[in-house]
Amino acid sequence: MTGEGEASKYDEAWAMEIIDRLNQGTQEAHARRDALAVAVDKIAYGFMQLGLKPWKMGRKSPAREDMMAPDVLLGDRTEPAAAILRYESAVNILSAADQLRGFAVLLRAEASLMGAVSVARGIFEACLWATAVIDPTITTDERLQRGLTRRLARLSAGIRLNDMLGDGVAEHVVENDGHADDKHGANRDPAKDIDDIVIYAKGRGWPVKKRHRAYEITPLSIDWLSENLERRIGIETYAWTSGSSMAHGEHAADTASWVELSQDLGTAPAWLIQLWSTGAWAGPRLFLATLANYTGKASLGHEYQRFEELFWNRGGRS
Repeated sequence: MTGEGEASKYDEAWAMEIIDRLNQGTQEAHARRDALAVAVDKIAYGFMQLGLKPWKMGRKSPAREDMMAPDVLLGDRTEPAAAILRYESAVNILSAADQLRGFAVLLRAEASLMGAVSVARGIFEACLWATAVIDPTITTDERLQRGLTRRLARLSAGIRLNDMLGDGVAEHVVENDGHADDKHGANRDPAKDIDDIVIYAKGRGWPVKKRHRAYEITPLSIDWLSENLERRIGIETYAWTSGSSMAHGEHAADTASWVELSQDLGTAPAWLIQLWSTGAWAGPRLFLATLANYTGKASLGHEYQRFEELFWNRGGRS
């Protein structure tokens, strides 16, 4: 028979073993979290470089074809078609880079599930817009229609912001920008630039429609793109309409429980953030696959492979 003292020692040893296992599990989880955050930072840096530096391209790539296309006449100035597509894609690439940095911060902090989900949704959206503009499965003219449609939306958004802030505030921002002119619209008259684009599009015989918020040359929406882009693998629709729909308050029952519990715990574990933030993975995957086919050159292959491995590693077999 085991004496009372021996039983007490056994219980104490068992309890200490459980505590050691919990501590070890916590350390391993933190190590996975930190490794993933580092990988996200590297992808963010890579995206920043893709947004700022010229792209390498193959001789027979769609990107090279766009460089050979006729210049686009917009009012009293011309722009190369490839430059328009590059810029409108880069705007979103840099947006994705900035949001990826934010996602890494939220992973490390483990303090906000909904904040991370919302940022992941933003990453996916920015990547999807960047992808749509350089889609290699359509013609140069079709890409140009998308690029100019995105520019119309951007210029119209600037006008709405100016109206909300007041002319004085907006003008003050422009005057301190330090650039005498910007062919993409920052220091130009956005209303005139919109008119120039509409005139050009109509001159090409392209249908132009006046929507509630902006003119539109070709219909574009996140829902349509996530369903129809060639390089999608199925997760894109989920990343946009299901997991990330929590950003709109449509919480799944288990997630609602976690959100409620997190108010008491003050933490949102990284594995839960990963589970509901698939857009942070699906967006870069789709964009990089599309960019490789558009330019004929792969980009961030090693960085993305490491990011993907860590994103789907939640403690099981590597």
